[in-house]
Amino acid sequence: MMGLDCNCETRGPRKVRAFEKVLTDVQREIYVENWRISGEELDIGAESDGWHIDKRRLLGGLSDGVDVVEVNSGRLSFVVVPTRGMGIWKGTFDGCFLGWDSPVKELVHPSYVNLEDRGGLGWLSGFNEWVVRCGLESNGAPGEDLIVDNVGNKKSVRLPLHGRIANTPASEVRAFVGLEPPFELGVRGVVYERSMFGPSLKLSTSITSEIGDNCIKISDVIENVGGVPAEMQLLYHCNYGMPFLENGARLIAPLRRVAPRDRRASEGVEEFDSFGPPQAGFVEQVYFFELLGDGEGRTRVLLTNKDETKATSISFSLRQLPHFTLWKNTASLSDGYVVGLEPATNFPNPRRFERERGRVINLKPRENYAAEVVIAVHLGKEEAQGVKDWIKNLQDAVKPKVFKNPTSEFSPM
Repeated sequence: MMGLDCNCETRGPRKVRAFEKVLTDVQREIYVENWRISGEELDIGAESDGWHIDKRRLLGGLSDGVDVVEVNSGRLSFVVVPTRGMGIWKGTFDGCFLGWDSPVKELVHPSYVNLEDRGGLGWLSGFNEWVVRCGLESNGAPGEDLIVDNVGNKKSVRLPLHGRIANTPASEVRAFVGLEPPFELGVRGVVYERSMFGPSLKLSTSITSEIGDNCIKISDVIENVGGVPAEMQLLYHCNYGMPFLENGARLIAPLRRVAPRDRRASEGVEEFDSFGPPQAGFVEQVYFFELLGDGEGRTRVLLTNKDETKATSISFSLRQLPHFTLWKNTASLSDGYVVGLEPATNFPNPRRFERERGRVINLKPRENYAAEVVIAVHLGKEEAQGVKDWIKNLQDAVKPKVFKNPTSEFSPM
């Protein structure tokens, strides 16, 4: 195989042969600036020969020094950004754009993001990803909380919006290609969020697709590598604009309960699951969901355009990610016409509030927490209908409760 690196990985009860290439390993002082592999270099006998993995470093402007890895599995492609916490910048499926058009046009190197700006809203100055993690020490709205400082005293600090993981570069990055069916390919990475006299958390992620498939699987493990217990929060901020989001688009989900975050969200609670056209000056509306799951605790939500010919779904386990948030921001196109679908360990309120409601994970030393989300694209009414039927089967047995006003169980009053 032309001297390419190769190893074996374990999947389930058997070993699967896989090609692997180390792109970054800070500990071993390995860094590959530009690299590419495709079916021309690695014949794996798959039906589709249109796949490739392409790693490069961006130059110039706020993107200077940002690493990107494009994974193209034939019909589906996506761009992973190791420099920005292994988030996914954008993608396409059969020519259909996946992501949104943010006012932040380029990928922003973390060195240009000050999380403390604008009262803790600095995270937004780099926000333009299709899928971005929020966490790991904290996520949600900025808010005051107590930490233990270096001399053992409790100290009040202001935690910034959505935490630090999205602006932390990966320490290890590997590309891989399965050499046996189902020919899985993707990127693995390790990101550390750690501090002296503070939490030491390790994110190990695998972001994969199968050749010719319509979905991406994100598999994460967060480990407390410190010597004392540490709190952890994790939220997957999955963001969509056109063509999935448009006037008449809808969210279809198996609902047990829905609550508006605040008075602004209460104004639109009657139509929380439908979306309007771009509207200049629109003020965001946020809704907190308790979802239904199947016998194994799995659930699925579907975003579909008006005529249900373009849809996308997110499936996940309620045992891992028991809370779900809908972020509606149907502002003008130039200001970011977008909807966020957000499975999480908690609701994105200030951490202190979430702790009081028992929604903050506490990891013992060496303990870990696993989470997985699968994002799929469905083109054509027939494909979307299959997901709708799955959701309907769950919903038929339960009448959802929709709160008209904010409730103290879900959000600060």
